[in-house]
Amino acid sequence: MMSYWLVLTAVGASFSLGSVLLKQFADTGVGSALLFAILVLGIGNLAYVRLLAHGLGNGAVLSSMSQVVALSILGAVLFGERLGLPQLAGLGLAIVSIWLFSQSR
Repeated sequence: MMSYWLVLTAVGASFSLGSVLLKQFADTGVGSALLFAILVLGIGNLAYVRLLAHGLGNGAVLSSMSQVVALSILGAVLFGERLGLPQLAGLGLAIVSIWLFSQSR
């Protein structure tokens, strides 16, 4: 079962990387970024479907919330997007919800 959690982590990373590449394509129009994003997101989605077939519903929720936090931070760091007080509060609550959700068994 542990290997599935490792794959879930890789899926989250591929979704984050794909999103960053899509943003780069939107900003620059470089076609290779779009092609690589499609490839990375496609592989990530195939692995995600495989994980869901093994009943990792809890992991899917944790992955989704983690991606929200990761993409918000990446947007601020890599693309200079501003996070106001409401957004920072929302990220804090998302982190708390990830922690609370991971505590349930």
